[in-house]
This record gives sequence, C-alpha cells and structure tokens, in this order.
Amino acid sequence: MQKSTLESEFSRTHKDLEAKYLNIKFLNCPVEASLGLLGKKWTILILRDIGGYGVDRFSRLVKSLPGIPPKVLATRLKELEKERFIDRHVEKSDPPKIIRWSLTEKGLDAIRIAMMFTIFGSKWNADRVFNDKRPRKAEEIFNKDAMALLTRDF
Repeated sequence: MQKSTLESEFSRTHKDLEAKYLNIKFLNCPVEASLGLLGKKWTILILRDIGGYGVDRFSRLVKSLPGIPPKVLATRLKELEKERFIDRHVEKSDPPKIIRWSLTEKGLDAIRIAMMFTIFGSKWNADRVFNDKRPRKAEEIFNKDAMALLTRDF
C-alpha cells in the first residue's frame, strides 16, 4: 500500500469514530508514525541503556543487552543515528577506535517511552519485577531528575 493510500485509509476508517480521549483529529495516526524504528526489537532497550544507564560504547551495549546479536546492535545504532535519536562521537579514529553514543533531544523524548514502560511493568508485572511482588508508582521508581524528564513539556 502506498503512503497516500495509507493516509486516506486512516482518515476513512477513523472519521466516523468518536475519539474517547482526543481533542483533535489526525490525518495519520501519530502512534503508527512513531512506531517505525521505535517499534523494532531492541530499539527501546538500546535507548534505555544509553540514556538511563550511561552505556555508551558498543562492547558495553552488547554486555548490557544479553541476547542481542552484534550485527543487530550495529544496525540499530546506525538507524538511531540516521533518525537523530542518538549522536555518534568518535573520540579516537586510530585503531583501536573509540566511539561513544549519546542521546539527542529526540532520544531524550523517546527515553520517556521507556520510562512509561517501566511504570507499567512496575505496576502490572510487579510479581516478576520485584522480590516483594509489590507494585510501585513512578515516584517510588524514579529520582527527582527522572521525574522532571518524564513530566517535561506536559
């Protein structure tokens, strides 16, 4: 299906539906538009580790993400850089190369999605997340700086 067909399909299928939580109508679904790269396996976890844990080198990312194939990590990093979620910093170009990644403003906005997953999982999967199996609220999970990031622009 071509893009214009998809756009008109969204408008056609949703034009008669009353939005339960929305104040505006969309030409295209912003959730679908955002899920491209963010919906790919490992992407949110890579952003989480770079932004939330300060893991900024390839070898450290491989260790912090058990099960990720290095080829997939390399691909996701290139995609995240291309889409401007992360910046690539070459500290040393002579072998051995030293390359680090950091979040951009767009990446910081995306890390808030990972934070919302954390809140959701801490409430609804507490039995698998915490030893005491007690659900947690955002204020119990995140520090003051994280809460400021989470609520920024709201």
